[in-house]
Amino acid sequence: MEFIKSDRPVFFFDIDNCLYPKSHNIHDMMADLINGYFARHLQLSAEDAKMLHQRYYKDYGLAITGLALHHKVAPLEFNKEVDDALPLDDIITPNPQLRRLLADIDRTKVKLWLFTNAYITHAQRVIRLLGIEDMFEGITYCDYGKIPITCKPYTEMYRKAEIEAGASSADDCFFVGKPPACSLSRSGAL
Repeated sequence: MEFIKSDRPVFFFDIDNCLYPKSHNIHDMMADLINGYFARHLQLSAEDAKMLHQRYYKDYGLAITGLALHHKVAPLEFNKEVDDALPLDDIITPNPQLRRLLADIDRTKVKLWLFTNAYITHAQRVIRLLGIEDMFEGITYCDYGKIPITCKPYTEMYRKAEIEAGASSADDCFFVGKPPACSLSRSGAL
């Protein structure tokens, strides 16, 4: 796929706990599903599953990366039992106020882009449920089909986002949500 350079700055929007409120507790539900996956598939106690999950998250940025590297778990199978198993249809509803906010941004001056540490199916579900799937020009996501998985907080993931969004330089990248944990020149978080 060829990515075209943009003459506009790029506003990267994180999805989870940014486009919907943290109070939805989706992160906690996902952690429970991940811990359960570790316990079932690796035959670990609940305590050991949680500890290994946290270790892999700390070491690799995503628990699935540790599972794939050390236990030969197929990331897309993991995704079906974790991210895709979240009851998002019961939690996330259309958000007209968010849609209006995004619609009011002058697209001749900035490019709106999604940026997530999840697989594409999770991202697409969230933005569809919020009713904002047509408000962004693209999305950078973790490709679970490629091992090792490139993810936040590593610089490679931010470079991937910059390239895919067609940013002319890191100075033209701005992050809405959690700020980058790596250095990207003078890029900012909003």
